[in-house]
Amino acid sequence: MPMPANFFGVTARQLLVLVTVGGVAAYLLSNPDDTTSENLALDAFIRSQEQVGAQVGAVLGITLVRQVVAYPAYGTPGYKRLMYDVEGEKGRLMVTLKQVEGDPGIEVTEVRRP
Repeated sequence: MPMPANFFGVTARQLLVLVTVGGVAAYLLSNPDDTTSENLALDAFIRSQEQVGAQVGAVLGITLVRQVVAYPAYGTPGYKRLMYDVEGEKGRLMVTLKQVEGDPGIEVTEVRRP
């Protein structure tokens, strides 16, 4: 029976288990929903939209579903499209926003039922 490799008094199997457990713990403890000032501003913008309030009532939760960054052509500014799932007391909506690079404004491009 071969002897297990020893690294600083730890066998290779123990080292593998420690690395795996550490990786899983880091993944579980990381917060994927960073609440940055930009995310808070987008959240407030969605809540302030009349068509959103009219269709779902009071907003209970907003979740980012998809984010796409595009650079259409050389010399034209890029833009970011953000798709949010908005849950309200009367139902759900999908809200798509567009932010042009260098432009402080946000544009609602689509509001639809999922």
